[in-house]
Order: sequence, then C-alpha cells, then structure tokens
Amino acid sequence: MSRIAFLKKKWVLAMLALLAMVGIISGIAFYNWHKNESLGVDGRRDYCATSAGTYGIPVSDDSPQAMQALLSAQPYFVAGVTDSPIPGAPILSHPIRMHTGQDFNDCPHWMLPLYDVAGHLVAIADYVYDYPHKVVRFADSGQIFPSEPRYSNPFPYLSAEQAIALLKQQRNVGTRAHPAPELAFLPLDVGLPGHPGPAWNWRGGGAAPSDPIWLLAGSDGRDYLIGTDKRVYTLHDIPLS
Repeated sequence: MSRIAFLKKKWVLAMLALLAMVGIISGIAFYNWHKNESLGVDGRRDYCATSAGTYGIPVSDDSPQAMQALLSAQPYFVAGVTDSPIPGAPILSHPIRMHTGQDFNDCPHWMLPLYDVAGHLVAIADYVYDYPHKVVRFADSGQIFPSEPRYSNPFPYLSAEQAIALLKQQRNVGTRAHPAPELAFLPLDVGLPGHPGPAWNWRGGGAAPSDPIWLLAGSDGRDYLIGTDKRVYTLHDIPLS
C-alpha cells in the first residue's frame, strides 16, 4: 500500500470515529440529528428531580378523570376568589429541557382550571406532579381577572387540533401520532422590568406551567412549538435560558 493510500485510509477511519462520537454526543445533548431543532422522543421524557421527596398528596391513578376528582377535593388557596369556583378538566404541563434539581422546574405540573358560574376562567391551581413517587403537591395559584384575555377563553387556550392545523397551515407539515401532542413550558428568563432577560420580548407563551404551549412531533422529524400567539416555532426561535 502506498503512503498516500495509507494516509487516506487513516483519514477516513478518523472521520468515521469522529462522526460516531458526534452521534453519541448528539444523542445525549441534542437527542437526535436535528440537534437543537428537535427534542426527539427521548427529549420529551420528564426528568423529575429526585430531591422532590415523597411528601404531598398520594396519586393512585393519574388519568385526567381521576386527577380532576383528586385535585377538586383539595383547598384551592386562591386569593381574591370569594365564591366557590367550579373545577374544570385538569391538564398536564411538561417541562422542556429542565435540569435544575428543583421539582418545580423539572417535574410536570397538573393545572386545574377554575371557572365561575358563567363559565369564565377565574383562577388556575398549580400542582407539581412528582411522578416517580406518585404524589402531587400544591405549588401555586393565580386569579384571572376580567381584564385579562384568558378570562373569556378556554384553558388551554388552543386545542391540540388547532395547534395541528396551525402547523399544517404555516409550515405545510403534518404531525406524527407518536409522540402525541403535549402541553409544555420552557426554561425562559423573562427578567424583571428595567432588567429584562433574554426572553423579555418573547410573546409565544410557555414561560410558566400555567401558560403552556403545544409541542408537536412533525412528520418531517422535527419538533414544533405552537405558541399562544398562534405562531409556529422551533427551538431555534426560542430565547432559552
């Protein structure tokens, strides 16, 4: 074998090794070959913080029907809501790329919407779901005022069917059946007035579990996020903290 052929062979082997390494790194950090554009199936797994412990309300059945009955039986702790609100169907909000070691950030949340007799959304009760230990704990609640757009809108503010239709309309991309559409919240740094964070001008929603956006698996292999502003995003578009 000539020296040129030998060097070429070594170069090819080195490149193959490098590609294999990149594939491994991609699988861990970026989950698939779309890198930061997609979470992939593995990236949708919730890494609930192990420090969450076993305290909280035991969950024997986490179906939406069972969770509605369980959470509706709890005190609502909603300041400003004087009348007895009517609990609606709870929704599960998943964290995207949360690895903080804190259960509020790393675990999914059950959000229980509360309505008045006229059907207005008056409050949302937030429960962290520590699914490894099968418990939920009350985390927060917030009143919805008549001046807010959410007051007269359903919760979640877009249905999965609307999100799928928006993806098709704006990107001409269909959705895969698996993984199913999920409501998600993002690791956004919204900052403070006068000291804005990188997401200060973000208008797509998802900055909190109670303001979730849709995560869809596109038929082209990418994941897409449908914001509360009805725009379609990829992870490249989001000012992640």
